[in-house]
Amino acid sequence: MKLVPQRSSLIAQTANILREGIRSGIWKDILPGEFELCERLQVSRVTLRGALEQLSREGLCSAGQGRRRRITAKSATPSEEKSDRVVMLSPLPLQNLPASAIFWVDALRDHLAAVGYTLEFVASQAAYSHHPGRALEVLVHQSRSAGWVLYLSTVELQQWFSERSLPCVITGSRHPGVALSSVDIDYSATCSHAAGLLAARHCQHLALLMPRSGHAGNIESERGFLEATEKLSSLSARIAHHDGSVSGICATLDRLLRGNTPVDGLLVAKPAHVVTAVSHLLRRGVRLPQDLSLISRDDDPLLEHLVPVVARYHTDPVLFARKISRLVLKLVSGGAQRSNDSRMRPELVRGETLG
Repeated sequence: MKLVPQRSSLIAQTANILREGIRSGIWKDILPGEFELCERLQVSRVTLRGALEQLSREGLCSAGQGRRRRITAKSATPSEEKSDRVVMLSPLPLQNLPASAIFWVDALRDHLAAVGYTLEFVASQAAYSHHPGRALEVLVHQSRSAGWVLYLSTVELQQWFSERSLPCVITGSRHPGVALSSVDIDYSATCSHAAGLLAARHCQHLALLMPRSGHAGNIESERGFLEATEKLSSLSARIAHHDGSVSGICATLDRLLRGNTPVDGLLVAKPAHVVTAVSHLLRRGVRLPQDLSLISRDDDPLLEHLVPVVARYHTDPVLFARKISRLVLKLVSGGAQRSNDSRMRPELVRGETLG
């Protein structure tokens, strides 16, 4: 066994070494004092105490007399050891995620590493099919994860984890009847707020440009947008679905611009679709915001480089990751499977497309 941490997350690695020492029987009944452990492991007292606190939360040791801690767990076989792995499940490879998602995934990995857990990213198309049961059974058996994080999850995927009461957090909104915890942007309130902003710009014909999907967050977006516009009797509003392709988005925009009541206020979901929408509108000679006001429901660094600069809603990815990690750690440490929905209200970044 190596008795000097070798990797960058010192607290996590120190906790792993102490955990291995306890379970393999190197230390019995009482751990050495802090000074001796610091010398032996070549870490600072702050790092050591962080690692010892992690072991206390896991029930491996408890505070004793002076600076010594009593070992409360017996040595275990590898099959009995508690997993220190959290698996994030996605339909897309990590490199294909939006920049904002990659940012909070990295932050989540750091949060988990600080308390002794590793984050493993798994991309699986089979897990996102209409019948994911077989693929998920194999995946759960092979990974032996302490907890799960679901990204872009389908209703079938959520129901499978919910029915088995596995420790799981949804990064997104959960579907009705699913007993899982979730962290998401408050899309209903965001789209309601955006409709009010467009109305304040004297826009009369509003549309929400939305990819056709069954994701719960998109459903909440549509509900919030329509509920807000229904309260304003002088407005007309519609949900304009598209297939996610460039040609599909352009064709949908052309339909919105035709007729006696062309759209003059547009809320667009997904930053990549915003880029297509803005460039197509400018190609059609539509001036932003003189002829049409536009807001992006989501944020991405690339929107800063569009001209005109796009008005958008921004969510702090570090805070988002912190909320996810708190829920994950609560589940893997206590094993409780109680639904807990956490919603974040993004901040409006005023851009030129709003006026």
